[in-house]
Amino acid sequence: MKIRTVEAVPLCWPVPSGGHGRPSDYGRHDESVAIIVRIETDDGLVGFGEVHPGYGYTRGACWSVKAIVERELGPEIIGQDASRPEYIWEKMYNGPRLDIALAYGQSAPRMGRRGVTVCALGGIDMALWDIFARSLGVPIYKLLGGGYRTRLPTYASGGHAAADEAGEEALAYVAKGFRAVKMRVGAMDAPRVVEEGVARIRAVREAIGRDAGLMLDAHGSLNEAQAIRLARAAEEYDIDWFEEPVSSDNWNGMRRVREATAIPISTGENDFTHFDFRDIIAHQAADILQPDLAVVGGFTAARRVGVLAHAANLQVAPHIWGSALLFYASLQLAAALPNCPIIEFRQGANPLFDELIAPPPAIDDEGCVTVPSGPGFGVDIDLEAARRRYPFERT
Repeated sequence: MKIRTVEAVPLCWPVPSGGHGRPSDYGRHDESVAIIVRIETDDGLVGFGEVHPGYGYTRGACWSVKAIVERELGPEIIGQDASRPEYIWEKMYNGPRLDIALAYGQSAPRMGRRGVTVCALGGIDMALWDIFARSLGVPIYKLLGGGYRTRLPTYASGGHAAADEAGEEALAYVAKGFRAVKMRVGAMDAPRVVEEGVARIRAVREAIGRDAGLMLDAHGSLNEAQAIRLARAAEEYDIDWFEEPVSSDNWNGMRRVREATAIPISTGENDFTHFDFRDIIAHQAADILQPDLAVVGGFTAARRVGVLAHAANLQVAPHIWGSALLFYASLQLAAALPNCPIIEFRQGANPLFDELIAPPPAIDDEGCVTVPSGPGFGVDIDLEAARRRYPFERT
């Protein structure tokens, strides 16, 4: 199972009316992209992964990721045994100092140990785990320890509407069968971020009632004082967690927000490798950790995050905001973690979430999703068809 080819394929789709062209602190945009990594071995096995280069995706960022995958990391792993994903992760992360890292039993990372290099590394890592599991005819969660569950509760992730429509939006998610809803707050409610945020939270809670779960997500857009004021004002509405109340560059500030409210604090979607999450835990900055497979460094790093969280008695709730491929990959991770109680299910029109893989992600009548039991991710993708349908370069 020697690695023969490593390719990164950007896909692009126009934002449908009523889809992502909505207000948020990331602004409005008229297109979105996904970057799919495809790795093939010399015996014909193929695995896939996904790279998440950041919000408000730019075409320049996509070309950067493609270059890192195909021209920097890819050549380093050609000829390697695809059934050794964790060794290859260390090889990519440490680069020319791999021997030193293994000899000393510590990291000796390359310069790009954060940012898009780790995103690219994660996409490759996902594809290698996919190949390894497919070669054995088992789902990835079997390789990650055997698995704890085959079915997971979900929450509807959306909630961008203004106060006069926020309740109706959330109620529509509940009508679909979701038992919990996450809404956005923060800078998108400027200039009265606390007052407007509370008005929208109140509208949602009154619409969905007290039996449904409700989470808040500020995308790290508030300062400490704003976050504390909003959290305290929201406590009466039974909030399950307050996600990224302040910037992930400010873990001391996040700890102070956590200390000031009874609402659990969650974070991690913008953080890289298990080393970042080690520091979040050390700062006592969060109750719930949210690694994104396409950001943190793939399955290898995310599983290590899960172990660190479990040792600290913290929950893990993976961040999932990409294509259906990333969703199904995250299900494999969630099934393998004892401390993962719920999974994110994105809302809003997105063809690569709804159409890329058949069948598309769906919940049952109890608001849960079943983890596929087939080999690898448990689902298949026709990347050539997707490349034709969602061309990145338009003529």
